[in-house]
Parts: sequence; structure tokens; C-alpha cells
Amino acid sequence: MNTQDLLKYFVPVSLKDIAFEASEGYECWGDKMTVNTADNPLTEIDADVKMAFIGVKEDRASVKNKGCAYNPNEVRRFFYQLMPQSADLKIIDLGDLKLGNQLTDTYFALGEVMAYLLQRKIIPIVVGGSNDLAIGMYRGYVNISQIINLLALDAKFDLISDEDPTTDENFLHEILCSEPNYLFDYTHVAYQTYFVDSKALELLDDLRFERFRLGQIQDNLGRCEPLVRDADMLIVDMNCVRASDAPSSSSPHGLYGEELCKIVNYAGMSDKLTSIGFFGNNVLEDLQGRTSQIIAHAIYYFIEGYLWRKNDFPYENSNDYLVFKVLMPDFENEVVFYKSRKSDRWWIQVPCTDVMKQKYIRHYIVPCLYEDYEQAGKGHLPNRWFIAYNKLNL
Repeated sequence: MNTQDLLKYFVPVSLKDIAFEASEGYECWGDKMTVNTADNPLTEIDADVKMAFIGVKEDRASVKNKGCAYNPNEVRRFFYQLMPQSADLKIIDLGDLKLGNQLTDTYFALGEVMAYLLQRKIIPIVVGGSNDLAIGMYRGYVNISQIINLLALDAKFDLISDEDPTTDENFLHEILCSEPNYLFDYTHVAYQTYFVDSKALELLDDLRFERFRLGQIQDNLGRCEPLVRDADMLIVDMNCVRASDAPSSSSPHGLYGEELCKIVNYAGMSDKLTSIGFFGNNVLEDLQGRTSQIIAHAIYYFIEGYLWRKNDFPYENSNDYLVFKVLMPDFENEVVFYKSRKSDRWWIQVPCTDVMKQKYIRHYIVPCLYEDYEQAGKGHLPNRWFIAYNKLNL
């Protein structure tokens, strides 16, 4: 696919619809971004573009949240007014993805667009629409044969049923169980137990996927950082934020807006993460556009995190990290930890064969915290080490 073929998938942005006018005396993101409009259409994508905003006005699969399709322009309205912190970072707004005659056509188109951008090292920022659009995002990785880790911020597990048709309440079945499968790991963060069926919990446990309740995350938000650092793709359902902060949310409990921004900031810092999506904001229920503003602010913090990236993932031939080895009585081999000289972040290596190292080159060194290194000295390894070990050696 060339750039002209890519742009055929999009409807240009209408600046009139989002009430944006060029600023005088200062520069905001709406001024700085390259926006695909009918009056000034994109013809090429520069090689130094780092991120691409994609609106997807799709909610046909939404069971109880019709109206979230209007989200992209509301997020644009607030994001365009924010002030950029870097004069060098180039971001484009491709516009809104043209919807297919069938829902599967929309997933296909999003997958094609994702693959094009990922191959060019451009991070897609997808703003839906309902969160079943994660299927299309995931297919982008399938299209380029990349094995990935997926992390979801969501108050619920979208695993209610694996029966057709696909909806925003069951779409995870298609990602977790599809063949061929390019999903190495799935992590679910900030779920609320009273929204979750016990069978869904058992399924994730059987598949050796991690899950963290809202309370676990809020007790120590820093514990979320290595989880996010290990993800290639992050999807955010805005019902993970409490309704007092995000009025369109379906729950009175959840993350605070600033907690969401902090987690997304972690994602921006991660050298591994290559796409992010925000879904589920029903603008018809959004008081004073507050949920849309939170998404706009989260995107801002994602960009701020990106500017902090250190390119310090500890590949074994790198000299940019310190190596620490811990002898443990219950293990045949020593446990190896890495600490980045650039960022002071930590990783732990999971032993596996050379063949598995080649296949899962980005998965056998697992992000962790200094506290995990301390606990290893006391004979305790993090649960994430055991999960990865079982996947790589069984």
C-alpha cells in the first residue's frame, strides 16, 4: 500500500465541525499538527512523522453505548487547543476511517491502516467508537506477523459470550482465541470485581494472563509501570474512569482522571509500545465534554512520555545496562536482572532455549521494579516471571 491508497480509507477532518481556528500569538496542537482536510488534503506522509491520529466513528457493535461514535471530533476539539511541548515532534491527523458496509469491513480497513503505519514506525492513536475496534488494531499486528502483548484498561472483561455476533461486550474472544494467534500476553488492569463473571476470571487464569483489580492499582500506581512497559498495544475503555471525572462512564467508581493520565504517560515512555486506542466515550452522556477532555489530556501525557523515551530495552548485546545475578536455592540457574544506565528501569530475564529467544526476542526479558530485585534476594520471584516462564518452556 502506498500513501495514496492509505488516504483513500479516510474522510478528511472538518475544522468547522470542531470549531477550530488558527491561533494568534501562540501555537497549539491544532496549529502544529498536519491535518488532512478537504481544503488542504494530505498527499504524502513525511519520513519523520512519529504519530498519527485516527478517528473511527463506529458503534454498530455497541450493546448499551450508542453515541460513542461521535467521540473523535469531540476529542479533537479539546486536543487541538492544548499546547505542544516539543517543536520537533511531528504528528498527523489522518481524519476519520471510512466505515465498511459490514462491521468486519471496518475491522479489515483499520487493520490495513495499522499495518501501514506500524511498518513505518508511526504510532497510531486510535479514537473510537466502541472498544470492539481493538479487533482491527490487533489485526494490524497480525498483518505484519508481529507477536505482541496487549494491555487493557477496563472496568469489565469483554468476555460475556463467545457467540456471534461480535459486540463490545464479547470481542476479546476473537482476539484471545483467533488462529493464527499473534498474542503472546494479555494483561487486564483496573477491573471491578462486581462487573466480572467468575468464569471470565477462570478463563484468563487458564490462559496464564494477568489481571489486576482497581484497588490493587490504586494502592500503588507505580506497580502499573512495568505492566504498561511490557505492552505493544494499549486499549482504554473510558468506563475505567469514575463517572465523577468522566461523566459518560458507566461506573461511579474507577480511576481518577489524573491516574489514567499517569498510566498513559508510562505507555508513552515505553520503547516497546507502538499503538494506543481510546474507546467508549458516549458524548451524548458527557457533561460539559469532561470525558472528551480527559482523553485529550491523556493523549497529551502520552506524547509527553514519548518525548522521554530512552531506547533502553536491554538486548543482550547492549552495554547500556547493569547486570545483576541472584542465586536462589530453588532454581538450578541464577536469576538475571538488568538495570538501564539511561533510565534506572529494571527487567528480569526468563530462561528459555535459544530457539525460543529468537522467536520471542521481545518477550523473554520482562519489565519489573527494583522491589522485585530486592524480593528475589529474599527468595521470591514476581508472578510475572513464572507466567512468562511457563509460556516459554511448556
